[in-house]
Amino acid sequence: MEIAPVPHRATRGERRRLALGVLILTPVVLLVLLPAVLGLDRYVVTGRGLDGALGRGSVVLAREVPPGDLAVGDVIIFAPPGGASDERVTRRIVSIDDGVATTEGDGAQTEPWVVPLTGSAYDRVWLGIPWIGLPFVMDGGWVLLVVAAAAALAMAILAGWRTPPRVVPRVPEKVPVG
Repeated sequence: MEIAPVPHRATRGERRRLALGVLILTPVVLLVLLPAVLGLDRYVVTGRGLDGALGRGSVVLAREVPPGDLAVGDVIIFAPPGGASDERVTRRIVSIDDGVATTEGDGAQTEPWVVPLTGSAYDRVWLGIPWIGLPFVMDGGWVLLVVAAAAALAMAILAGWRTPPRVVPRVPEKVPVG
């Protein structure tokens, strides 16, 4: 008599862990691969100028466009006039007159900025995803992100460790002979 191995069937818990992993990894992979494939730049919104549409901590995907392609209503990312060279702000264009764009935030307390549309290209927002970038703009956010990743890894490792079932050896029954 030959014993055929029985294929392992996934348990409900294993399927749930797989679904959770796919659910978490899909947006992360898309945020890494999608911009590279489509030629987009990623930015994390750090200001509160567009809290109505793109709040602090939103991740925006932007494409470089020439100044002539910009229109009223477009959301652009630029260095503020008179600001630090590495600082970038996100604002909506409210008017364009003679090659100069006036931008404002969505909040009532933001003042209009005048941006000359000359020279190189500007980054126009293509897509905004709220809250994903919060760990990168809040104090201690990196620590929180690392702790959450370590906890997820520990849970995944510990969930795979199960005590093997105890195998009780079968004692053959004694059959009287004769």
